Amino acid sequence: KHHTSTHTMRACVSPRVGFAGAGAARRRHSVERRPANADAARAGVAAPRVALPSSFGTDRRPRWRGPPQSRGSAVCRASSASTEEARSTEPEDDESPARTYAWDSWDVFMSYGALASVLAVGSSGALAGQRWAYVPYFTSLAVCAIYVGAHRGLTRDFRETISFQSSLLGPFVLSAALFAAYVALEVLHLDLSVFVNSYFFVLGAVAVAGNAAEPLNAAGAFWREGIVKLPVPDGFAIDPVTRSPMKDAQIDVTPAQMVGVVVGVALATADLNANHLDFTLNNAIAACIVSDFLSVIGFGSFKSCATALCGLLAYDAFWVFKSEAVVGKNVMMSVAANASFNGPFRLLFPRFDGVLNPIAETAFPFSLLGLGDVAIPGLLIALMLRYDASRAGNLLARANAAADAFMEVFQSEKEEVASVENRFDENDASSGAYERDGYRTGIGKRAGDAAVAAYDDDSRTDAFDEPICVPSGLSGRAYFSSSLSAYVIGLLLAVAANVVTKEGQPALVYLVPTVLGVVAHVALGRGEAARVLDFEDETKDSLL
Repeated sequence: KHHTSTHTMRACVSPRVGFAGAGAARRRHSVERRPANADAARAGVAAPRVALPSSFGTDRRPRWRGPPQSRGSAVCRASSASTEEARSTEPEDDESPARTYAWDSWDVFMSYGALASVLAVGSSGALAGQRWAYVPYFTSLAVCAIYVGAHRGLTRDFRETISFQSSLLGPFVLSAALFAAYVALEVLHLDLSVFVNSYFFVLGAVAVAGNAAEPLNAAGAFWREGIVKLPVPDGFAIDPVTRSPMKDAQIDVTPAQMVGVVVGVALATADLNANHLDFTLNNAIAACIVSDFLSVIGFGSFKSCATALCGLLAYDAFWVFKSEAVVGKNVMMSVAANASFNGPFRLLFPRFDGVLNPIAETAFPFSLLGLGDVAIPGLLIALMLRYDASRAGNLLARANAAADAFMEVFQSEKEEVASVENRFDENDASSGAYERDGYRTGIGKRAGDAAVAAYDDDSRTDAFDEPICVPSGLSGRAYFSSSLSAYVIGLLLAVAANVVTKEGQPALVYLVPTVLGVVAHVALGRGEAARVLDFEDETKDSLL
């Protein structure tokens, strides 16, 4: 985030982010009471403006998807002009401003609190000695990581999207990488521990730093204000609009980022010193990696996401079920349990060691869940949250549009009454067409119908002067909630299959059909199957 605070507005230092949010005038929220009855409306009371409370979460700022030279001009003037004046001077681009979202601070604290609680319970020994303790533990960690990552991604101002062409290549690229790792570890017996440890140290430190900063950003403006400016080497910063490398870019380092870096390096160092065998440290970093992954990368459309998931289902099933028949070993399990290929790329929990079920000395001492079994379905769940958000208008704008439409009915009737003399007479009274004050009968119902129509009219209410608060500003998260619940069901099915067969299971075989099936069921039930199938994310920054 890039800020300067010498004016009443916040301005962006680097064009990587776009431009800053509106200033003090545009952030001023007020609520005027609606007239108590129709008589007050007829008296000419001004149209009420209904406002929602602003979010105290991560500072998310509006961004234009028009030409770079057009960004920010009108919004920056909002600090010294009224909202209506600013709107009238906004640049006329072919594309409208993209929707922006801000994560509710209370939801940020609750989400990270839930994740910390699961880790604390797992390390406390409360689950020790329980045969099936790993099931709720893995499920809770996975759900928390997906929830946090999906919401961070929605409120992020810059992220990469995976194109349909890339989704077709994904299973083949991963298969090649997995087999190369298998050859290096099991055939050539190479010791990759130095490379793997270095890679996951950097990855883990960055992921933890980003997640540690999120609650601090939600705690107040102090944590989000840049206090140190650092130059960015030429070519390392990318303009999100033009996609071209930038020169002379600067980044403002915030107190939250500083604390996050310290926490990230500390946890990554502690995990490295423990050789990744402290399962709580490992899982904390692994959950942060999933969250960070889902926040910066996503699919550009439902079709590409569904295609990739089906391909990855086949990838998972082949390398778990059929690889032994081809190469003589279970490639997936061989790589995952190899001692020199160790790191926070899986969730761990100590295996149950009972008198009647002792763990063999050569056996891997942990039950495990690969991060791919969390992150891959998480991509679909995160996309469903974005779909829910695309269906939700700006509730502030909707409420204001409804209030305007309500008052417009009374205003037009008032003007008509004033323009016609002797509009009311005995004949009109007997017919019931007019009331005694000259207004048409049923004006209250007409005003109410106009308000409802305006509230539901996206063309009138898609004005994103302020970020939409998530989740309070969304009119429901039907697809996100359903797909997240389906993930839990699919994971439980995978565990049940593991218990019955007493063999490792490719979790995606159970997760992908369950999540996709529930999404299809919800879409059909709501009559939105075609819209879901054709859904495309409004951000078009393709990864490949």
